[in-house]
Amino acid sequence: MENNSNKIFINKTTNTEEAYMDFLSFHSKTFNLIYLSYTVFWAFLFLLCIILAFGSGLRLQGVTFTILLITFILYRIIRPKLVTNKELKSDKISNQSTNTYTFYEKYFEIKNKNGLFSYKYFMIKKVYETQNYFYLYVSNENAFLVSKKDFTKGSSKDFSNFMKQKKGLRYKIKV
Repeated sequence: MENNSNKIFINKTTNTEEAYMDFLSFHSKTFNLIYLSYTVFWAFLFLLCIILAFGSGLRLQGVTFTILLITFILYRIIRPKLVTNKELKSDKISNQSTNTYTFYEKYFEIKNKNGLFSYKYFMIKKVYETQNYFYLYVSNENAFLVSKKDFTKGSSKDFSNFMKQKKGLRYKIKV
């Protein structure tokens, strides 16, 4: 790992319920249309299979596809609520844990009560900049929340430019 003199940015963000709710609001506004489109597409395919199965006299397959359709729709409705409730009850939110982000040229580290974790920039799928946060997505649903006001080394403006350089077209501003 690099030595202390190569630290470009340091940020100490506290995970509050308010910050998480802001993230959820952002995430749903940004990705709900995609989620809904995916759900409608697959529900339509299941419905088509049901119609074809019953229309061809294949009752068992028709019932099977009907059960699959109902299960799929329930899963798509219930799962986001379960994930949200689990996160809200987690220690990182309820105890307002703090993540210390240290950014170097080739990687960044996150230090919290669970330990020290290193990530290469290619592991960040997409970066969104909002009025108060940078959301560093490492998967379609999981992101690191980096508060703009909590930089102890460097500024949020310089960090924005740094991440634009690192992520290019995968950097979006949503203010």
